Amino acid sequence: MQGTTAVEERTTSRQSIVDDLRTGWQATLALVATHLILSALTFNPTPHTGGDNAAYIALAHSLLEGQGYLELYDPATPPHTQYPPVFPAMLALATLLGLGSWIGYKIVVVLASGIGIGATYLWLRRRTGPRLALGVTSVLVLSPTILDLSHWVLSDVPFWALTATALWAFDHLIEETAGDDGVRKTTWAGPTLAVGATTLAYFTRSAGLPLVIAVTVILAFHRRWRTLVGLGTVLAPLALWWWLRARGLGGVDYVGQFWWVDPYSPELGTIGIGDLLTRVLENSSNYLSLHLPLLLTGQAGALSISLGILATLTALIGWVRRLSAPGVTELFFPLYLGLILVWPAVWSGERFLLPAYPLLLGYAAEASRWALDRWRPTLIQPLGIAALLALVLLIGPTLYESIEVSSRCMARYRSGDPYPCLDPAAHDFFRLADWTGVALPEEAVVISRKPRLFYGLSGRRGLIYPLSTDPEVFFDSVRESGARYIVLDQLTALTPRYIGPILEERAHAFCLLHTAEGGYAAILGILPEESWAERPGAPTSGTGTVNLTDCPAGYLRAETDSAL
Repeated sequence: MQGTTAVEERTTSRQSIVDDLRTGWQATLALVATHLILSALTFNPTPHTGGDNAAYIALAHSLLEGQGYLELYDPATPPHTQYPPVFPAMLALATLLGLGSWIGYKIVVVLASGIGIGATYLWLRRRTGPRLALGVTSVLVLSPTILDLSHWVLSDVPFWALTATALWAFDHLIEETAGDDGVRKTTWAGPTLAVGATTLAYFTRSAGLPLVIAVTVILAFHRRWRTLVGLGTVLAPLALWWWLRARGLGGVDYVGQFWWVDPYSPELGTIGIGDLLTRVLENSSNYLSLHLPLLLTGQAGALSISLGILATLTALIGWVRRLSAPGVTELFFPLYLGLILVWPAVWSGERFLLPAYPLLLGYAAEASRWALDRWRPTLIQPLGIAALLALVLLIGPTLYESIEVSSRCMARYRSGDPYPCLDPAAHDFFRLADWTGVALPEEAVVISRKPRLFYGLSGRRGLIYPLSTDPEVFFDSVRESGARYIVLDQLTALTPRYIGPILEERAHAFCLLHTAEGGYAAILGILPEESWAERPGAPTSGTGTVNLTDCPAGYLRAETDSAL
């Protein structure tokens, strides 16, 4: 059995990119097709409640309008320096092709997840052989969490697809350095695909830096100088331009946010080098007890957590065994895991683990096969099939529930509800944004908890309120931005935490403009500056006393019907 596997792997290592596609196309298409069908059956038509989705769409519109790479949702429309431009460019292209809607943008991500499935299978097939690759990729195809991630307009799924493609292509290059006849059999397809996918991955997410480092080190280690020079020629000028642009414009980037205790609570200050170990331990706990189990089975119960820990320990063995002949994957895997373990714990999530998750499963599968091959080779196939069937049975209920929820949501969507299956607080926030897009002047500036999302829904620019309970800080922000409106929501605890005390102390500076039907969101008018001063006898923070009068004329669009 062991000899057969070795021959199979040597044969596979001689194949070119085109050969891989030719010999594995049937299984690849079957896996991708199954994934796309399940994505359709579990499709969620509602926009995500996170602001990042709308930020990418706004950046895409900025590119389409020829305005540069700007934050259109900000009234000052400053240049954007945080998110690399590849994913917004993908959305801009989708818009030109007629997919310029929330549903259309979701379809782009679904297609990217299909590419991720196909590239992962081809990568695994090259390393482990077709049978093991088929089993491991089937786990990805059936994962309810991966299906869910494929429905959000975020860069994580495209980043996974590009990373998997790069790893597959670089495995070709590295393995081709040692043919039996001593001759490299490199074709143009391998280096072109490898360099292109790496460059695009880096400019899709800043977390692509571990991939660039791994590629550079491994290419140098294997003396693939021509490919390394090609990568440097393509990527280095672009990376330098992006870095200089961010430094010159002074915009927001991840480096500064990395050192905050909590990027959403800047008043907590920053951490030191010694605090990184605490972060690693906290993030490790989060990923092992929640995010990895959710990716594995769609659940976070005791059994799923145990399976996740077992898979992690087994993957460690598989990774160590591969270090005898390291490729790009062997360096990327620890570098990327190290990155997500040291950044702020509030950023941890299944979507950030996605690029490393297939690698973890691949290493675990290889180690398991190696152990069985030494112990009982005849059990490899039956135990592999049994393990896959057991996992399918464990995933089944969650997958079925996802299909049921999608069916109900799609029925409500087709009946005219654009935001089905949201919790009441989010539903009211979305409907309030719709109302704002009709009722407020086009030049209106709105303060809210999620200004990017609010802009994506309403078309009205805005900014987030200062994360401070000091009324003077708040009104300085209002004065600087020219905002005349503020949205109250119950999406998170941040609005009551920061805006509640200001309303209690300066209720006379606000007026009530409109309340959403469910009562979970409202939009207030901010009265002229002469009303902002503190008044003797005003309620102090913590009383919960807020009495607002209706807004006077002048806060709605002139042509808006008063019934709004």
